[in-house]
Amino acid sequence: MKSRKDDILEVALRLFNEKGIDSVTTRDIAKELKISLGNLTYYFPFKKDIVLALAQHLAIAVDEALAINANRATDNILLDYFNQIEAIFITQFKYQFIVHKRYGEIITSFPEVQKFVQDFLKVRFDSWEQLSKQLVKQKFAKSNLVEDCQSHSYILNILALYWHQEFLIYSPNLTDKQKVQKALSIFFQSYKPYLTQKGLDTINPLLIKLDHYQNENRPNN
Repeated sequence: MKSRKDDILEVALRLFNEKGIDSVTTRDIAKELKISLGNLTYYFPFKKDIVLALAQHLAIAVDEALAINANRATDNILLDYFNQIEAIFITQFKYQFIVHKRYGEIITSFPEVQKFVQDFLKVRFDSWEQLSKQLVKQKFAKSNLVEDCQSHSYILNILALYWHQEFLIYSPNLTDKQKVQKALSIFFQSYKPYLTQKGLDTINPLLIKLDHYQNENRPNN
């Protein structure tokens, strides 16, 4: 059974996604829920508290998506990783008010949210480092992936977060599915120089199946 806090966050997420964070007040959220403003502020005194909670929910949603894919894990760590990144990109669309258009501005406007995102970055980088070591150990990648892990992780972080804004500018007519496919293609292109033949034999068929990859790499007649 959902709690009042869950109801508030669900409605806030919908309104933020539909209208943008600046156009929605706590009073608007309370009105949509048909509750008093005092009732809402009992749970979330300020709008920034709602934004922080939703940012945390995004992190939890990503973890849940990863957990679902972990239960479907194969004996191929690179294939599993591809499926995990796809799940993350799909999940991000549910929180588009954060990742679309004004990600940096929104995050830095709320110090608590910025601190949460900064702390989460270390977790993400540690995860990529462990993954890189496993890819090398299982001979999917060359040793220089571990050597370049720090700099490559910054590239991955930018690709994982800012592809939404990129596509809004340069590919506005793509469907959400096409955007995810294009983002996957670009994300894993950054790995290809580091992959062994075993890694390329895994990743290339996955990329070729993507409509975006086929269209982008089709020779001109």
